Amino acid sequence: MSSLGEGCLKTLDCMDKGNLKQAELEYRKGYMANVKKLYAEAGSTYPLSFSKAEHWCVWTKKLYVLSRQTEEVLKKQDSKQAMKLLGQIRRHFYQLHEETGTFHCNDLIYEFYTEAAQPKSSEEQLQKIIKQLEKAEPSCIAKKKAKEYAKAKDTWQKAITTLLDDGEIDSSERDTLRKASEVFYRAFGTQYE
Repeated sequence: MSSLGEGCLKTLDCMDKGNLKQAELEYRKGYMANVKKLYAEAGSTYPLSFSKAEHWCVWTKKLYVLSRQTEEVLKKQDSKQAMKLLGQIRRHFYQLHEETGTFHCNDLIYEFYTEAAQPKSSEEQLQKIIKQLEKAEPSCIAKKKAKEYAKAKDTWQKAITTLLDDGEIDSSERDTLRKASEVFYRAFGTQYE
C-alpha cells in the first residue's frame, strides 16, 4: 500500500510543476501498476491488517474504478478533475483505515487538512484532531524520516497554534491555516500505508 502513496505523491509533484505528461507517466508506472497488482492478488483476500474490513472486495473494486477514472483524466491532461479524483482516492483509503482501526498519523494529518479546507472549519474539531495526532502511531514515512517529520510537525504546530488559540477562526486566518496544513499534508499525509 505504501508504494501506492509514493506513486500518487510523484504524480502530485509533477502536476504541481505543470508537467501533466510526466504526471500521467508517474501515475501509470508508480501507482496504477500497483493498483492492478493489488486488485489481481488481493482483490478477494484481504491483507491481515485489514481483516476488520466488512466488504474488502467492494473496497478494492471501488479503488480500481477510481484509479482507472483518474488514469483516463490524466490522459486528457485535465488537472482539475485529476486532483478531484486523487482526493477521492485518498478519502477512500481514509475510510478503510477508519473502518479497520488502522489509523496512523498520516490519516489524522489528512483529516486535519480536509477540515481546515472547509469554508466553515470547526475549531473544536481541529483541536480534537490535534489531540488525536499526539497519540497516533507514526506512519511508515514518519518513522523513516523521523527528524523531518518532527521538524515539519513543529513548524505546522507553530503556524496553526496562534490561529486556534482564540477559539475562533476568522476569514483572515483561514487562508494561513489552509496553507500551513497543505504543506504538512503533502509531506506526511498523502501516504496510504
